[in-house]
Amino acid sequence: MASNRLEKIGTIFTRTTGLLKSGAMKPADKPLWYDVYEAFPPKLEPRFDRKVQEKPIRNILYPEDVVRAQFYKKFSSPGTIRLSEDSHRPTLCQLFVEEYERLQSEGSTPTEKLMDEAVLALESRGIYLDPTRSPPKVEADTEQVPVSEPSKEHGRLKEKVRLADIFKESQE
Repeated sequence: MASNRLEKIGTIFTRTTGLLKSGAMKPADKPLWYDVYEAFPPKLEPRFDRKVQEKPIRNILYPEDVVRAQFYKKFSSPGTIRLSEDSHRPTLCQLFVEEYERLQSEGSTPTEKLMDEAVLALESRGIYLDPTRSPPKVEADTEQVPVSEPSKEHGRLKEKVRLADIFKESQE
C-alpha cells in the first residue's frame, strides 16, 4: 500500500464522488466540504501536476504598522489586552498610535522626535508606558479614606480580570 499513488489519479472530489456512487461511503458520512465544492466548483481543477502561478506578493502594510512596530520594539507589551466584545477601552498601543498620528498631522514636531513627544503626551494624560518614569505612589499616613464599593460592569470588576470569569463567559 505504501507504493500506491492514488492522489495522482483524479482529485479528492472525484475520488469522493466515486466512493459515494459505489456505496463505499454512505451519504451520511459525506464530508462537509463536498456540497460546497459541488455548488461552487473552482475555475481550475486542483490537480497535483498543475503549475503554480507566480504572482508578486503585495505589500499590505499600513502607515500605522510601522509606528506599532516601533512601539512594541521599545516598550514590548505593556499592559493586558482584552479581546472580548464588551471591552471598548483602546489598548496602550492604540492610544500611542493615535497620539503619534495627531502630532504628525500638526506638523510642528520633527519626525525623529515624534516617538518621544507621543510618550510625553501620554504621560501628561497619566499613562506611563515606561514604569521607571511613573511618579512614586503616595501613601496616606494618618488619614483613612473610606473605600467605596468598586463599580461593576456586567457583574465583574472593571479593572481586574480573573481567569475564572473568562472561563465562565466562554461556557455561557
